[in-house]
Amino acid sequence: MILSLEWTRAILLRDAARENLIYSLPFEKVPNASGIYVFGRRYGSNFEALYVGKANKMRGRVKSQFNNLRLMQHLKNAKAGKRVLLAAKFNAKPGQKTPNCITLIERALIRYFLSEGHDLVNKQGVRLRRHEIVSSGKHPKRYFPSPIFLEK
Repeated sequence: MILSLEWTRAILLRDAARENLIYSLPFEKVPNASGIYVFGRRYGSNFEALYVGKANKMRGRVKSQFNNLRLMQHLKNAKAGKRVLLAAKFNAKPGQKTPNCITLIERALIRYFLSEGHDLVNKQGVRLRRHEIVSSGKHPKRYFPSPIFLEK
């Protein structure tokens, strides 16, 4: 199955202390469609994901995330870099059920970012558990991934 996402440009988060929030952004730039969003930090040409989420209406969901103290604290306490939001609209093909597909995409992105070593938190604001499998024997370790990440 091929799942299609259409990503927008990165949206910079701004300091929102005057609004009694940690961060904010211009919400009209967030698509009001079903899709995936990623809070992260950009440093130079690199990107580190800090949170991956899904929503049927991203604009409203992203707006509510700015009241999520655990998530905002995690963004604030992350290493140096500009805080950004990446949003992608899901383009369903005939026969694809949007809720099922965006759930699959969210899980896939979480696993990908964890395998790359990103400082990702899950929906509850708790770091996802990492389980590491160490291989030994005749086969070199490079043939098998050293850390394998599993969701609880």
